[in-house]
Amino acid sequence: MTASLPEHPRPGLLALRRLTWWVTVACLVVFAVLVTAESGTVVVGVLAFAVCAAAGVFFAAPVLGRPLLHPAYRRGLVVITAVAADAVLVVSRAVTDGGFPWPLPLAALLAGAHAGSRHPWRIVWPAGLGLALAASLLGSWLGGQLSWSGAVQDAAMVALGAWGLLAQVWMLRVAERLDRARRLESVAAVTGERLRFAADLHDIQGHNLEVIAFKSELAERLAVVDPERAVAEMREVQNLARQALGDTRAVVQGYRRVTLETEMGNAARVLTSAGIDCRIERDAGLPDLPDEAAMLIGLVVREGTTNVLRHSAARRCTIALTAGAGSVRLQMGNDAPLGDRPGPAGGLAALAERLASAGGALHWHTAPGEFTIEATVKR
Repeated sequence: MTASLPEHPRPGLLALRRLTWWVTVACLVVFAVLVTAESGTVVVGVLAFAVCAAAGVFFAAPVLGRPLLHPAYRRGLVVITAVAADAVLVVSRAVTDGGFPWPLPLAALLAGAHAGSRHPWRIVWPAGLGLALAASLLGSWLGGQLSWSGAVQDAAMVALGAWGLLAQVWMLRVAERLDRARRLESVAAVTGERLRFAADLHDIQGHNLEVIAFKSELAERLAVVDPERAVAEMREVQNLARQALGDTRAVVQGYRRVTLETEMGNAARVLTSAGIDCRIERDAGLPDLPDEAAMLIGLVVREGTTNVLRHSAARRCTIALTAGAGSVRLQMGNDAPLGDRPGPAGGLAALAERLASAGGALHWHTAPGEFTIEATVKR
């Protein structure tokens, strides 16, 4: 099962969207009111409110996540409101001295067009600033004195006003990206925990079930020639089944920990009962290992034992544990592997990843008549 991101944003993000929307609407209303109060005429006020209302429609899609206008009509509304905003700017320079707050409707339109455009820097901004310069120059020319400095000031105010509105949308988008990153992180954590649980379950139950199957087959063969030993083997199968059930419950609860001594003892017992000469060699001065390192080495012993039982006709097996400079090395080898490859390396590959993440290493190789596993962990 693959975890997926929730389709709906979290309540906190929804609240931020609503806050951004109403703050943006309030700014647009203030823009329109300032221009209306400055002009003192109904026509200019109507134009200013119409342009700011259109800008609010454009902001709805990126802020609320749902467009208020069909995309087919968007371009036409942009053109109409751009003409209206330019008309306000022309009047400001033709009739008055212009300046603040006359460029604000065009700034609102530029911000709204940017927020809903796929190519704002290539189309929207050059067009918006170009219209601001052209309208201001035309107005000053109609007023009797062409003013380049006034046109530049108006274009600067358009840019600053647009950036002021867009800053709120930008903060909302940053919050959305952070929210998505947190959700992705939570999904990754859940996936990682599932993989860890699957690896632990494979390490535990794969070994137990393999031993149960082996001893059941052994008991079946001994039922005729040695009934008493067959009964003993089946009793051990029962004990192993109970242990497997307990291990499964412990894994589910997250309490089980693999110990190196237990795994090496189990390996020697199981391999010996299979008629394999198993020898365990340990350095006399081997220091105590951290719990994590001991657990990883124990898992390697368990997986190696499973490989010997399943993928070899081994007569001998050696498990050697030695200490190095800041590390501990496990070497496990057996003779008579079945073919060039003793079996699928799925379990070993998973263990190799776990050892690598802990700063260790796991390698295995096949030589004529021999299969060897080498694991190294830091101590």
